[in-house]
Amino acid sequence: MLRKIAQQHGGGCLMIVRRKDDGGVEFVGSGFLCHSKGYLLTCAHSINLTDKLAIIPPQPINDFTPLTLERVNVIDVSVAQYNAENDVALLKITAPQPLVVPENLFGDENRVMVGTSVAYFGYPFGQSGLHVLKISSSIISAKVLSNNTKQFQLDAMVHEGNSGGPLVDLTTGQIIGIISGRFSPTGNAGGVRIGGYALGTESSISYATTISYGKDLLISEGLNV
Repeated sequence: MLRKIAQQHGGGCLMIVRRKDDGGVEFVGSGFLCHSKGYLLTCAHSINLTDKLAIIPPQPINDFTPLTLERVNVIDVSVAQYNAENDVALLKITAPQPLVVPENLFGDENRVMVGTSVAYFGYPFGQSGLHVLKISSSIISAKVLSNNTKQFQLDAMVHEGNSGGPLVDLTTGQIIGIISGRFSPTGNAGGVRIGGYALGTESSISYATTISYGKDLLISEGLNV
């Protein structure tokens, strides 16, 4: 099952980077193609509206590829729609590119049941030089409202860099959410440290914002979904 999902969605998952003043790039997070007209979705919290953003095309998913990319070709993108309240952003590729996006890409989050098996994609620790796309599996452990935002709770330890990647229902093969982060009982900074390690950062409770907020941004852009 995971093998089929990897082939279906792996080619549409991208690293998002920001251009630096010195001509280099800096890893920002994960994102995924969502429309053949050159749009991709990611998390709003991963980007700043003042950033000069770009994406790095994915490496062949079934090839042995370098763990760290020393030289990359980047494609510029701009922020088309931005929803900070629900943590979703829609980016647009600025120059036309040949794109293939699966049909019936999005699922119905309301039909997803607790206990559903899911997969998620992303570039965990991309900021530390890990530049290989990773597919992981989990289950929907709860459906929650957080500050009036619908989220799937996952029984998984997602890592920094995973944010913005797609959450896929293994049964339907459709995207049902966008990975947003991991719960830390002591907060992001860690209230207690032992041996220099912040307690709470090991939590295996993670979250994905439901895909409806991404679809709303596409509709606001005048696109059919």
